[in-house]
Parts: sequence; structure tokens; C-alpha cells
Amino acid sequence: MGKMALLIVLGLSVVVGIITFTINRSKSDLSENVSGFDKLTNVKNIAHTAVNMILRRIDDRDTSITNHLEVGKIDSAFMIAHISSGICSVSVKLTNINFSDTLDIRCRARYMDSTHYMKIRMRRQPVPFPSVNEALGLRVPDVKFTIKGTGAGKGFIDGRNHNAEGVLTTRPDTNDKPGVGVLAAKDTTDVLVYKDNIDGTQDVKVDTALFDPRVYVDEYINAADRVYLNSSTIAGTTAWGTKTAPEIVYCEGDVHISGTVTGWGILVVNGDLRISGRIDFHGLVVVYKESVIDVVDILETGGGAVCNVVGGMMMAGPTGSSFEMRGSQQTLYSKEALDLAKMIGHLQWYTILYWYE
Repeated sequence: MGKMALLIVLGLSVVVGIITFTINRSKSDLSENVSGFDKLTNVKNIAHTAVNMILRRIDDRDTSITNHLEVGKIDSAFMIAHISSGICSVSVKLTNINFSDTLDIRCRARYMDSTHYMKIRMRRQPVPFPSVNEALGLRVPDVKFTIKGTGAGKGFIDGRNHNAEGVLTTRPDTNDKPGVGVLAAKDTTDVLVYKDNIDGTQDVKVDTALFDPRVYVDEYINAADRVYLNSSTIAGTTAWGTKTAPEIVYCEGDVHISGTVTGWGILVVNGDLRISGRIDFHGLVVVYKESVIDVVDILETGGGAVCNVVGGMMMAGPTGSSFEMRGSQQTLYSKEALDLAKMIGHLQWYTILYWYE
């Protein structure tokens, strides 16, 4: 009887031991699983955050990144980020060095003993951007067109394609455009008076499909990097962006440039921009008013004042508005400058072509 009791106690001890071991093992496995899931979740979050960070730096035109994403560049831009006690390295480069619209992103994140890799290909494209089919598009019924001045200082409009710096491209160039676009045949008469000051595939073209730039300006105004309101004066030397980091500039009301301005990107003028100094702008210039424009004073120059636009210009206004070029001014069509304006960071949306992790 005593032996039987001993065996029973020993058996119960073994059973209890097995049960205790199993419970402890389950707790250990559960702890490991929770810990592993936590590490996996954190390392993934770190990787995703780092990808968002580098896209934000592209959108914000961080030159340490964007300088590597120019057409023709074969190298990559790198970023190392310390996030939530982890570390992540990210690289981005153009998928094809001949095009700036597709990016390859590589990401390696590490958190404790967990590592996570991501490979992403993204296509970026601008929000709706107006088609610029002439060096100067005049979307004004019964527009009044005048070029004032004589000799070398007289205004000049050239629809032949130029590079972003304003140098005429190699001839022939299939990207050449007409000099001036108008809505109706009757509007060509005033323009042709100044045909000696216009060049392109044709001096003036009737373009009934001229886009209304006012459709786009609200988006540009909301995203503007610089805003100049009525009675503003821009003196001294001012840079509105750079070739690798173009900007959006909005001028409302009577704005006066008395200094020297170099600009890249999109310039929106709702009112009069008077120039007594010098402005060299590369990209898209949009001039509009809701009331009849007596004279588009963006080109009002006098004395030694200079206004050069490399890219394209669009004007919109009610019937009978006037466009007048004064002093030393030229508008040169440039597909390259317009393409740079399209790629302003915060005017982009992204489409994922593939995402592997």
C-alpha cells in the first residue's frame, strides 16, 4: 500500500511537472511571438517611414536629393534615418537616366535583430498642367496686341525650342512651336503687324483649344512658395528657386521689381507686375485678371529694365483685354524649362508600379 501511494505521488509529480513545463513553455513561446511580432512591426514601420521621408524631401526640393535625380545622372541619392531606436538606409535614383518621371527606391531597415528590405518603383506625374502650344498664348477674345520700342531693345517672341537657359536647340527641332497663339482669325491682324519681332513654326496661330490658365491657378496659389501682395517692391538680388529646385511664385495686385530677379518654376500674376530692374524667369508664366486688362504690365519695362521669359507664357482675360510688350523683353519657348516646372515636388502625385518587401 505504501509503494502504491509512493507511485501515485511520483506520477502526480510528473504530471504536474509536465503541465507546469508546458504552461511555462507556452508563456515563453507567447512572449517570443509577441516580441517577434513587435520587432517585425517596428522594423516595417521604420522602413515605411523612411520611404515617406525621402519622398517628402523630394517634394520639398531638397537639393541633396534632387541634384541626383536630374536627367542624365546615373548615381543615386542616399539618406540614413534614425527612427524609433532603429536605423534605415534609403536610396533613390532614376529608373532610366533619360527620363525623370520614374524612380527606383531601395530601403533597408534594422530594429534590434530584425531586418526589413523594400524595393519600390514609382512613377511621378504632375497635377493637371496646361498645354503650352505657343511661346505666348493669348486666351482673350478680341485681344489688343502691341509691341513698343525700337531697335535692339524691342520685344521679341520666339516659338523655336530653346534649352532651359534660353539657348536655341540644335536645328531642326520637332519641339518648335508657333510664336503667338490667339483664339480667332480676326485676332491675328494686330499680331502680324509685328511679325518681324516674332519667330517660330509660324508667327501667329489660331488655336481655339487654348487652355484657360485660370483653371490651374488656384492649385498653384495654394502651393505657392512665395507670395507678393499689392504694393510689394522686390529690390536687390532675389532668387526664386533654382533649376534643380523650382518654385511657385504668386503676385497679386501692383507688384514692382526694382532689383534683379532670377526665377525657375511657375510665376502667377493676378494684376500688374511692373519691372524697372531685371527679371529672368525660366518656366511657366501665367497672367490673368477677372476684369478687362487695359495693359498687361508684367512686361512694362523702361530705361535699362529687362524682362526675359524662357519657357512659355499664357494670358487670360475678358474680351478686349490688351497685351503690350515694352522695352527690352523676350519670350522664348523652352520645352525643357516647362518640363522642369511640371516636376515641382508638391505638385506631383505618385503611382506605384511595383512594391516588394
